[in-house]
Amino acid sequence: MRTPRIVLLAGALVGLLLTGTAHANVGTARTAGGPVPTGSKALTHNPLYRSGKMTVPCGRHPDDFASFGAAKKHLTAMLGCLNASWSAQLKKAGLPFKKPAVQFLTKSTSACEARWPEYVVGLYCPDQRQMVIRVNDYAIQNPADPDLLLLIAHEYAHHVQNLTGILVAGQTPVRTKAKALERSRRMELQAECLAGAFMASIWPSQQYTAEDWAEAVDLLGRSGDEEIDDAERTHGTSRNRAAWLQRGFDKASPGACNTWTATASSVA
Repeated sequence: MRTPRIVLLAGALVGLLLTGTAHANVGTARTAGGPVPTGSKALTHNPLYRSGKMTVPCGRHPDDFASFGAAKKHLTAMLGCLNASWSAQLKKAGLPFKKPAVQFLTKSTSACEARWPEYVVGLYCPDQRQMVIRVNDYAIQNPADPDLLLLIAHEYAHHVQNLTGILVAGQTPVRTKAKALERSRRMELQAECLAGAFMASIWPSQQYTAEDWAEAVDLLGRSGDEEIDDAERTHGTSRNRAAWLQRGFDKASPGACNTWTATASSVA
């Protein structure tokens, strides 16, 4: 399965950074119930980084799937696990939590007020705080595939960035497109890392193997910006995408995912 490109958020963010528009498909990071960091500190010194390891397990679900309904049921359970895991993590960080809305589609024409990008299985719409998941034929037949779960975990990581003030802080306008693209890569590579931390916390409970993880990393490691024809540098090189994913998995903690203080070469 070709790794879907998650391009909508990145494209909107690049345009936003260059124009300086107050809101352009990137939602506010404020929610009632707790303080959310703002400005540069939200990026570089976010309380999320001090929240420790992710430790909430995830229930194992049977693999008897062959219908949209069964696949949707399984993926809903996985989203419930993401909710439980990140709710506990943000509580440790002293930050507010709210579940994202979820929409399942069998056909995809548009989402987040834009055309659905080619090859994409899941999207996160920041303004609506909504996960949109396309349940295609592959997902119906293989909803427990760790690669599919990893893609959903990546999109959910954008929701975490939204809740913790990182998306809003990342809206600060910059002067050049090169700088805007770098900011996009820092955002996307952080999402890779946060997804890796989550996957590490639930990996044993799902009875996935070391070989499964090696395959997932290898697949992402062949899906960088340089592998996509005419792609802008919004997500990072294959090497860096795989490295940040592995870093999150190895540490099982958001503390490993501070891309905002990382060197330029590690977010190229």
